[in-house]
Amino acid sequence: MTGSADLVDFQNPNFRIQENLSSVFKHLFSFFTGGERCVCCEKKTSFYPLCKRCLTWMLLGTENSQSCRICGKTLVSEIELCSSCRESPVIKSCDGVYPLYSYRLWKKNLLFSWKMLEKRNLSSIFSKLVYARLNELQKTLGTNLSVVPVPPRPGKIRDRGWDQIDELCRYLHRGWNVKVLKLLRRNSVTQQKKLDRVQRLETIGNAYSLVSQKRLKKIEIPETVVLVDDVLTTGSTIENCAALLKSLGVKRVLAITLFVVD
Repeated sequence: MTGSADLVDFQNPNFRIQENLSSVFKHLFSFFTGGERCVCCEKKTSFYPLCKRCLTWMLLGTENSQSCRICGKTLVSEIELCSSCRESPVIKSCDGVYPLYSYRLWKKNLLFSWKMLEKRNLSSIFSKLVYARLNELQKTLGTNLSVVPVPPRPGKIRDRGWDQIDELCRYLHRGWNVKVLKLLRRNSVTQQKKLDRVQRLETIGNAYSLVSQKRLKKIEIPETVVLVDDVLTTGSTIENCAALLKSLGVKRVLAITLFVVD
């Protein structure tokens, strides 16, 4: 029986032990309730909605392809910039976006399983993927980086008991000692997925704001931070959040997203 901590290899030993013990009970519960099916190949699995082969493939690394230097979307025939960023750029305040995967085929089902079906055992897997990319950026820049989660809509954690990005960042903090700075809050209660492109772009400047001055005074603001979110669609969320962080005095804002709609 393989625990999530074995697969993910948390650096914090106490958290690794805790996660291994927790995963034993989760495996047993999954076994007695019929298990899962892999969202990629549909093979029967015991715990994750990914079989061992597909899960191992995901953990080996992210997709390699030429990407837009502004939004991170996959380039087909363009050079350096995608057509959207060349003709009508949305992202202007973020200094680099690093999506891990394209939001296509079975990966849509994987995200749906995590967010909507609440397969929270995927949180540790996604945190491993985000940490791997964060670690690459840290080595390139030669410094430890703090992450800023894109906040959930008001009342989501109270109503549903959790938020996927909040939980992912909790894993980053407890599993790898990554500093998490909750500098932003969301104003809009409308789900982004219910908005079309025009409506999403209209939310720039309104959907998010900085936390209270009282809270900000207790936080040491670093020169560089990394925004973390699940999906980049139009780029409006990243732009909104990055602009706010720049107004706070952050000199460089990067972003990591699990998926990009391209």
